[in-house]
Amino acid sequence: MRRKSLYTLIIGGLLCCSCTDWLDVNHNPNYALEETVTKDLLLSFVENDMNADRTTYHGLQNMCQHLTKSGTVSGTYVFLTGLLAPQNSDSYWSSRYARIMNLRSITAKAVEEEDAGYEGIAGVLTVINFRELVDIFGDVPYTEAALGNDYLAPKYDKGEDIYANLIQDIDKAIAKLDEAIANPTYSVGTLKKADIFCKGDLKQWRRYAYSIKLSLLMRISNVQDVSAQVASIQDKGLDLNEIIKGNPGYYKADDKMNHVYEYWGWTYLDYESTYHKQVVPTSQLVDALRDNNDPRLRVYIDPRTSLADDKNGRTDYKKHGLDKEYYIGVPYGQLFPADGPNASKIGLGILAKSSSKVDGPQEDIYIMSGSLAGFYLAEAALRGMIDGGDAKAKDYYEKAVTAAMKMYERALKDDGYPLAGVRAPISGSVEEAAMQFLTQENKAVNWDLMATTEEKLCAIQTQKWISLFMIDPLEAWSEQRRTDYPVLKVSHSQAKGQKLIIRFPYPNTERNLNPNNFKEIDIYESLIFWDQKNEERETVSDYL
Repeated sequence: MRRKSLYTLIIGGLLCCSCTDWLDVNHNPNYALEETVTKDLLLSFVENDMNADRTTYHGLQNMCQHLTKSGTVSGTYVFLTGLLAPQNSDSYWSSRYARIMNLRSITAKAVEEEDAGYEGIAGVLTVINFRELVDIFGDVPYTEAALGNDYLAPKYDKGEDIYANLIQDIDKAIAKLDEAIANPTYSVGTLKKADIFCKGDLKQWRRYAYSIKLSLLMRISNVQDVSAQVASIQDKGLDLNEIIKGNPGYYKADDKMNHVYEYWGWTYLDYESTYHKQVVPTSQLVDALRDNNDPRLRVYIDPRTSLADDKNGRTDYKKHGLDKEYYIGVPYGQLFPADGPNASKIGLGILAKSSSKVDGPQEDIYIMSGSLAGFYLAEAALRGMIDGGDAKAKDYYEKAVTAAMKMYERALKDDGYPLAGVRAPISGSVEEAAMQFLTQENKAVNWDLMATTEEKLCAIQTQKWISLFMIDPLEAWSEQRRTDYPVLKVSHSQAKGQKLIIRFPYPNTERNLNPNNFKEIDIYESLIFWDQKNEERETVSDYL
């Protein structure tokens, strides 16, 4: 997927007619004038860049242990070996600061034009990008960041200070959205076309903003008492079945398709993409779905192509009763995994939302779901941060799991899958399938069978981790680091001892261009401020 930085964006024409037209805007890198770029086009570009960026960096998919090496494509795989170098962080850093700079331009134009709606939206997106920087790197430039030539070597702010400011910033953004919503003369005419995420629905933007605030508060809840703040907004975020989606008008053509489908699945000619070959679901993910009778198994994972035992002799599937099993993941970090060419792969259902390679390329990308807010609130109730206790925690947990499944309703019911061994579609409603899953005799998922608070917290976080597959790997990784659930294992190819990577190194650009503020960190020991644990994990995987 080709990447485009907005400050290299040159417009040969104006945004007009529809978001589909926007995909075909001509870009001339030799001619860019800020005054010719409208805030409408800037917003579309930033949102589409966030669409592409959030899922197509496989380093984050490795870090949260959703995906690992397939064994069929060669490569260095530094996120699995732990041999991360500063240059491996460059794009994670630069893409977010580029967007922040563009969002500051939107804010400036909105202030000048007294457009509270655009100002509020830009504020929400700015918070998201700064939060991601802290979650990846820790201390980063904030107060002096992306402010032009006056601050070419910005100072670093502490992560905890940035989070405190981001909570204030999201409140300011919400206030601007409130102002626009309350204004009877405010028009969302051009915003409807420019806004890829919410199509100009400012009330949905407000709910989205409150859900982002909830995630900020819960992220710091192990180091700061935020109970009162969480309680004050618990009913203001996204509805549990609500989804923020991104779609500028995808269609089946080269570089015009849904980014997730094209990057992780198939080309516009229906050839398997490089990354669909290069990475596969981990045994951790496949086991969590298969062993707990999760109906999403058929959606998330495509079955392996052969039932034969491992021809390379590295795994004895018969020993584990898996020689007749179509769904087998690869142990995390194995550089030469067993029977790699026949491994289970990323599911067509999660990429296309059905079994259709015709409709899949033009499907929406999921940005954030109300189920994520539900999982946060389940944890808050369980920990006594909001009223309701165990009963309320159970209610949020079960509704969040159901909502997470409902996102893939078509794929769960679709009987058109062409692959041998694929699990049967559900026969009734998603709600019925979810309750059957949640009430089985299995304390890994059945709340009433869980004996301790830790077991319940593990269930909440594991279901959250599963729900974020192919939606938000950074959120999955961040929440795993914060809570230590689900328990992840050290990569089999880890070169630096028995520890998990807990952050990325600062990029080379900072070392070279901002040496007075740059500082060395240890990616295994230098905790992000909200991460209070870095426990060693066992290295032996289930299938060895």
